[in-house]
Order: sequence, then C-alpha cells, then structure tokens
Amino acid sequence: MNADASETRRARCRFETDGMSGVPAEGEAEARITDEGISVGPVSVEFLDADLLVDEDRVLALGLYPEGTLRLFHLGRRHQTFAAALAAARDGARLAGMLAHGLSAPVRFSGTLREPGGPVPARLLIYATHLAVVPDAADPFQLPFGSFDEITFDEAAWEVRIDTAGQSFVFGQLARQTEAFARALSKAWEDQKRRFSKASGTSSFADGLAVPATELAGFGGLLERFTASERIEGARLLVELAGREQVGLGLVELLDPDTDGLAAAVPLPHNMAAFLIASIGDLTVLEVLSGPSAATYVFRGRGEALGRDLQALHFRRGPLALSEAELAGPASRPYRLALRRLEPLRRLRAATVARVVHGTGWEAALRRALSPA
Repeated sequence: MNADASETRRARCRFETDGMSGVPAEGEAEARITDEGISVGPVSVEFLDADLLVDEDRVLALGLYPEGTLRLFHLGRRHQTFAAALAAARDGARLAGMLAHGLSAPVRFSGTLREPGGPVPARLLIYATHLAVVPDAADPFQLPFGSFDEITFDEAAWEVRIDTAGQSFVFGQLARQTEAFARALSKAWEDQKRRFSKASGTSSFADGLAVPATELAGFGGLLERFTASERIEGARLLVELAGREQVGLGLVELLDPDTDGLAAAVPLPHNMAAFLIASIGDLTVLEVLSGPSAATYVFRGRGEALGRDLQALHFRRGPLALSEAELAGPASRPYRLALRRLEPLRRLRAATVARVVHGTGWEAALRRALSPA
C-alpha cells in the first residue's frame, strides 16, 4: 500500500456504538482501516461481520452481525475519501468472504445490476475464471464462466445480458465502458474455453460442469487421461457402482489449489483438476481425480442442482471440509461469512453424508457411506 492510500485509511472522528458489549458508547479517536476491518479507539470491527454500510448525512454506519452498530462522524473534509476507502476495503474483504474472488488481478468496471432484483449500483470484476458482482447493500457473488450460455450486448438498451442455465443477469449504466465490458467479458470466457479445449482435446468441457459419460466419445480414455494413478482404481470402482449412465466427468480451474497436488496421467494445466460425479441410489459422490489431495464427498440427493452448487463454489473445498468441531474453532473464521450467507455452501454442507479420506480403508469407508443407497 502506498503512502497516499494509507493516508486515506485514517482519520480523526467521533464514534458511537449501539448494542456492542465491552466498548464505550461514544468517544473521539483516530479511525484506521485495514484490509480486514476498522478500528477506532478501543473499538474494532471485522468486515466479515459488517453486514451493512450506510453513508448518510455525513455519518458512516456499520451494521454488525449478530447485533450492534458502529457510527463514525465529524470526519470533516476527510469524510468523502475515508468513506470511499472504507467501502473499498469492506468490498474486498467480503468478496473473499463470499468465495467470489479469483487468483489474479481482475479487470474492473462500475455499473448497475438491472436484473435480477435491480437496479442496484454494482462493481463488476472480471477474473480469468468468473465474473464477480459486488452490489451496493448486498453480498458479493460470482458467475462462473462455466455456467454461461450466452453474452449479449444490446446496443439499443446499452446493456449487457448474461444467460446462464438457471438465470439471466443484466448489467447497465456503464456509460462509455458498456461495450468495453462486453468485449472484456467475452474475451475472458473465450480464453477459458480455449484452455479447456487444449487441455482435453475436445470442446465438450466447461469449467466446473460435469458432462454425462454417455455424451462423451471415448469416456474411458478420458477418464484414464484425467486421473492420477493414485485415484484410478477408486474412479473405476465408482463407475462400476453407479453405472456409466449415472456418471459425469468434468474439469475445473481451482481457486484454492494445493501446493502439492496429484498429477493426472496426462498432465493438466496448472490449477486445473478433473472430477467425477456419480449418482448411486439417492446419493451423489464427488471424486476429485487429479490436482488437490481432496477427500471423496458423499451427498444426499442427486441431479443438476447439486452440481451447480459445487460450480458456484468453484469447487473450493476448505469450507466444505470443516468438521463440526472445526466450526467452533479458528479454522472456520475466514469462512464465517460464507457459512452463514452463501446458500450453495449451506445446501452442500446440509446435504453432506460423508467425507471419505483417501488412504488405507478408503473403499470400505466409501461402501459404508453408500450403504443406505
């Protein structure tokens, strides 16, 4: 952070608190913004717990979870720059907190989310793998490129429409940047398609989307190519248990890659992994075939909706793998916003029947987890 940016993140002000135990009800001190939160005198707030930010009548109010409010005022000439720095830092923290961030620096635009639920001012961030949307007064979310069906630039309405399998999203009020936004978004999507085609030798795969084995020419050969030698016997077992008609094969560009991963038989690009989804009775099994040292997940239920939830997380395993004991400890703190507000994650955790760790006894543990099926 340069000196100018650091200066915009601090300002003398008065503060008031409501419903916050153990801190003064009011006072005067220097407020300081970090990437994780804000402090003023003895009061500290983390952005993952700041569910609301309102700037009204030159008062900055942070609404906190599970309760409480922090108000900052009498910022004088520093109000506008400090408010902008506060909003930007909070956006960044909550973007990551809702698992909507990427691995590289995004291309940034500002506009309006018109549909659904609009019009709402929003920041639009194009990553190599997805579009992140940060609406005012709402949680950030991501639209994985693998979910896209079509991008349309409507010159008459001067808006950009994204059609996905489940919903359409319309963005406008980008002014002269509308066409540039459409071009940048289309290019990022096309670039990812080319990466997947080059890695797989086919245009069948989209990021995070399982393709039914019955629709893949040479499914057996692709399974062998995509799977690490340590996982191939387990993959064959899942295909046998489910039947080829109930199996899907996919590729995903991971946004939480492991430092050391398992290489596919024919190496895939960095951060790309292969996965298998198998429906067995009333259960669905997710097996990561190469890349991270992930466990085998067994979920209650089946169908496209479960796969879309995994895609919406971009297959991030950290918050999905948390045990009940870990939920009460420090391991869950970075994920606490997503755990209480990200619906795909909440649905997947609620549907999790078992997490079977690879190693001695894996097959027996998997069969036990599948026994109700």
